[in-house]
Amino acid sequence: MARLPRLVIPNQPLHIMHRGNNRQSIFNSEDDMFRIKEDIAHGLKKSGCSLHAYVIMTNHLHFLVTPSSKEQLAVFMQAIANRYVRYFNALHKRTGTLWEGRFKSCLVDSHSYLFSLYKYIEMNPVMANMVSNASEYPWSSYAHNALGEADKLITEHCLYSQLSDVPKLKAPRYRDLFDQIDIDQQRERIKRATLAGEAYGSDAYHHKIGALINRVTKLTSHGGDRKSEAYKNQAG
Repeated sequence: MARLPRLVIPNQPLHIMHRGNNRQSIFNSEDDMFRIKEDIAHGLKKSGCSLHAYVIMTNHLHFLVTPSSKEQLAVFMQAIANRYVRYFNALHKRTGTLWEGRFKSCLVDSHSYLFSLYKYIEMNPVMANMVSNASEYPWSSYAHNALGEADKLITEHCLYSQLSDVPKLKAPRYRDLFDQIDIDQQRERIKRATLAGEAYGSDAYHHKIGALINRVTKLTSHGGDRKSEAYKNQAG
């Protein structure tokens, strides 16, 4: 299947997935987990991107992030990847690649689908049978978003902030919303959109974004017109 060029719109959230080469484990200890969190913090500071949700699995990462531009998104991801690979290679006395090519991403329809992405990300450890409840996994944003525990990596999305004018009520309202969302109905759509570099949202959202950037937001059977200037100009 042909791949769409990176679809990034300034100040619009994206779902990011980045995994180890050949799906190998790259976060093997608590030290590794703490280190990648430091690298994420460094990447956020360097790029100015805002992180709303995340999970660190043993062989991959998921982010819900809002960048100010495609260039700043690249700065964010490169800062994380480059710092962590230096740490990992030095620790294990190895050389060479660690990550599986370029990271995968999809633009998110925040109006209708944002909280589905929150749940998709934070339920990863449950779906992997690592824990029975998202609250039991310490390496995700669930503790901040659903339990109200401060996490310096998180910048609350405006829709999360609007859950309540009372700060202490945002987390319980998020939990209620989290429990109500039927993510099973969305999981395959999210996976496809992320792996293919599509937009994830309603038909109206696809039409809106397609008209805004003058290019397709969903792959056709031929992957779009890869020779067009509009296509080339979106390459990331």
